Amino acid sequence: MRLNVIRNIIICLMLFIAVDLFYLQVIRGGYFAHLSESNSIRVVPIEGARGRVYDRNGVILADNVKAYHAVVVPQDMRDKRALFAFMADVVGVDEKAIEKRFYKNKTTPFTPVSLAESLTRSQAIRVEENAFRFPGLMVLEKYSRRYPGAEYSAHLVGYVGKADPFKVKEIAEYGYTAEEFVGYSGIEQYYDDLLRGNPGGRQIEVNSRGQQTQLLSVREPSDGRSLMLTVDEDMQQAAYQALAGRRGAVVVLDPSNGEVLTLVSSPGYDPNAFLDHDQRDRVAEYLQSTLSPLLNRAVSGAFPPGSVFKIPVAMAGLEEKKIVPATTFDCPGFFQMGDRTYKFPHSWGTQDLTMALAHSANEYFFNIGLLLGSPVMAKYARYFGLGERTGIDLPYESKGNLPGLNMPRWYKGDTVNMAIGQGYVQATPIQVARLMAGFENGGILPWPHLVLSGLDEPFKRQPVHFSFRKDVWDAVHAGLDQVVALDTGTAHALAAIPGTVTYGKTGTAQTGPGKEDHAWFAGVTRTDKRVIAYCVFLEHGGSSANAVLLTKEFLTSLIEQGKI
Repeated sequence: MRLNVIRNIIICLMLFIAVDLFYLQVIRGGYFAHLSESNSIRVVPIEGARGRVYDRNGVILADNVKAYHAVVVPQDMRDKRALFAFMADVVGVDEKAIEKRFYKNKTTPFTPVSLAESLTRSQAIRVEENAFRFPGLMVLEKYSRRYPGAEYSAHLVGYVGKADPFKVKEIAEYGYTAEEFVGYSGIEQYYDDLLRGNPGGRQIEVNSRGQQTQLLSVREPSDGRSLMLTVDEDMQQAAYQALAGRRGAVVVLDPSNGEVLTLVSSPGYDPNAFLDHDQRDRVAEYLQSTLSPLLNRAVSGAFPPGSVFKIPVAMAGLEEKKIVPATTFDCPGFFQMGDRTYKFPHSWGTQDLTMALAHSANEYFFNIGLLLGSPVMAKYARYFGLGERTGIDLPYESKGNLPGLNMPRWYKGDTVNMAIGQGYVQATPIQVARLMAGFENGGILPWPHLVLSGLDEPFKRQPVHFSFRKDVWDAVHAGLDQVVALDTGTAHALAAIPGTVTYGKTGTAQTGPGKEDHAWFAGVTRTDKRVIAYCVFLEHGGSSANAVLLTKEFLTSLIEQGKI
């Protein structure tokens, strides 16, 4: 009896459920289908501002400007042709351009797709006034990046842009979407995760026209972290103006702590062009130019250093006791090795180490190189940081090149070429500036870095220490002093700058038949105000005398501005 009651109750419940399902799905099915089609939930993103970038004095190098962007939710679109025609009329472009932009940026049916960026206020109002005609169309307030420093800080700061298809896959795991801007090159790329703002959004309910009917929830965005750099914007400008569009680089370090005061590569480019659709032709010129304006020659360009390499060679010769400061070699303007004769533009006669450095006498260092051999020269060059990355906080740093111990073929000619910074030897301007900082510090090689504040912890990387006998330091220092102080020194033009004491080394590096030489000057300048270590490099700039003249112009400008 009790089982029959339970069975009847179950049957009644099943019948009730069946009747209710019939009512909901058959009798009222059309009504609920209409409701589901007429109302749905959308997430409208709210962009977090990207962190600003400042120089050491608070001058803005990368800023944000609020901008209006017209977007559409693909799922809500009705008449695509009418929408594309309307937006083309608003922004004054061809309808095909809007259509192409839509399909290029479209990802998922519910993700807003950008149709036009950086609208004027009047354009944004017109879109808002007509949004009722085009379901899914809305105006979002976003941020556009601006670079007041333009060309003279372009390689330092970098730029931002929409991620290309390959980069989207790479960064998707970090929470990026295809519509977000990411850093390309410079600080923008290296510290992208810190500078990037975290987006928020509004969860809304919309009707069949894509119009908001109810605000469900809001998640506020958060701004990215701002960074203050070690560089001085005025020094950046002075270096860029001294380069005057020539291919080359200027790097200035504070030898006491490795702070980068100047890092300029030339020719430069305007990073703002990558954010302006009207300047696409200009961007194409950058990409196609044989001058390679997008290459950061200060960090990514590796070149034969020429006679600058004589500094570690001289240190090696003294430390290994192959020579003493008074050791002399005849420097008649040529060097005979077997059947080959190396010819040079000057005949200096008998030279000791000091005069050989001052005059940059190649014959002297050919002899030292043969006494040492390439492995020993490479070892001492590595003490000064050559052949390895400096660790500067910029992407795509080159490590240059030092010949290894297992070269397939090596001849005496390769050894003498190496002794004067030619052949297989390559260095970057940042490495050469660091070499001079290490020399000024007496064997303490600092780590170049660009961020003064804004990181979770201040820069604490310990410098590299290496040691030589005091007489070795003194002997090479005396030679580098005479490079400037001696009337016939290769950088004597720098002696005329008032209020400064400068020492350093010039370098002229051959680059091949029919091509101009590279010109270098690596130096340290002291004033009552500060000490700087630096490298001035001119790619295919001819004689090192041209690098010396550029250095003179640059240092004079810094003194006039009170920077050093």
